[in-house]
Order: sequence, then C-alpha cells, then structure tokens
Amino acid sequence: MLTQPPIEGNLDCRARPFHSELCFDTATFQLQLELAQSFHLLRRYRMEHLLTPRDFFYPRVAMDFYQSMTTKQVRDPTLIHFTIDGRHGILGARHIAEVLQIPYEPSHFEDYRVWASPTELEMVHILSKGDFTRPHLLKGELPPSMFLIDAFLRHNIYPLQHWTQRRGVFLEALFKISEGYFFGPHHLIMAALLYFEEKVHKKKLQRADVIPLLFPRLLCQILEHLGYPSDPQLERKRIC
Repeated sequence: MLTQPPIEGNLDCRARPFHSELCFDTATFQLQLELAQSFHLLRRYRMEHLLTPRDFFYPRVAMDFYQSMTTKQVRDPTLIHFTIDGRHGILGARHIAEVLQIPYEPSHFEDYRVWASPTELEMVHILSKGDFTRPHLLKGELPPSMFLIDAFLRHNIYPLQHWTQRRGVFLEALFKISEGYFFGPHHLIMAALLYFEEKVHKKKLQRADVIPLLFPRLLCQILEHLGYPSDPQLERKRIC
C-alpha cells in the first residue's frame, strides 16, 4: 500500500485532547441492590467487561487513525478506512465484535424483540413513561434501570455533544437496551466513529477543535488486534 498523507484539514487533530475515560468498580456495583436491574442489562448486552478498559493506549497510533480515518464520502458507510505507518487498514463493526469477543448478531433472535423503527418522540415517550413529548431526554429523566448503561455510554463510548441530551444514535441505543431489542456495543462504537468522521473530517466544523477524541484505550485495543502497531513492544505506551 502507498503511504497516504493526512486528509487536508485534519492536521489540527494533534491539538485536540483525548477524552477522559472512567473505570467502573464492578465489584461494588454488584453489591448495590438498587443497581441489580441495571447491572443485569450490562450483562445481557455484553458490556460488563468494557467497564474496565486497559490502562494504556498508543498515542501515536490513535492520532494517526484519527487524522487519516475516512469513509471516502460513501453515503451510507459501514466501513472506515485509515492509514497508520503507511499501512492501509479497514475497520467495520464485525472487526469490533471480534475484538470484544461478542456475537455480531444473536444466535437466537427470539430472545429479542423485532425492531420497529420508532421515532425519537416515540422513544422518549416510552422511556419517560409518557412524561415528555420532546425528542430528547436529560440525565435525570432516564429510568433507574438505565443508570449504569447511560453512565458507561456517556463517559467511555459516545461523549461528543451528548453530555446533557440523549438524542439521535445515543437515544436509540438506550431505547433498544431498555426495551429488549438486540443491540451490541460494536454498533454504537461504529456509530460514534462515523459521527466523528462526518462532523470533524467532512464538514470541518469551526467548533471541531473542542471535540475530544473518542475512547483511546478501547480504540487502541481494536487497532492492536488488527496489527497496529506492527510491533507493540517497541511502541511507546501512555498510561491513562
């Protein structure tokens, strides 16, 4: 593969901060009776082991990924292309599911409800039990059973512009988990990366310099599985 320079306009990625990820104390959470239902949802949707990601990342590898990542302006992209050390790579939801050791799709579809594509207004109405009619929810307006799921997604997977409002892909993820539809963290990770590529790389928004780079530890775990860096023992690691 030919070495490709960073996409024009993406050089300012190096000035952006990494997002601060949290490590959740799962042992303590399991002892809290009020969190029992929320913890059950974590396990059902295979997110429990993601609460404590590895404690380092490869800063150069992550920066190279974010500088070069592109969907090549595909209208409905499912893959992300990137270049690290002159090596071309492709990342999709199936790769992420493989790294996380979770099924790409359920083996028993009868264990989950059939997706019916409700609107954001309908999702908010159901999650709030009819209390709200707007197309978003705030932190304190989610059911108690969604506490751990919301905290994990908000801090370690999908921060960006969703610190206060749960809407769009974020709202849909919470709704699917709450109502028993099939959902995997690999879907949300891809959605977050696609959102980042669209807002920062394609549109080059003026406010893009304040958007933090996403989940560096988990991202580097995925890239390492794909063979980046080529020799992890020689790569400088950074403790989070």
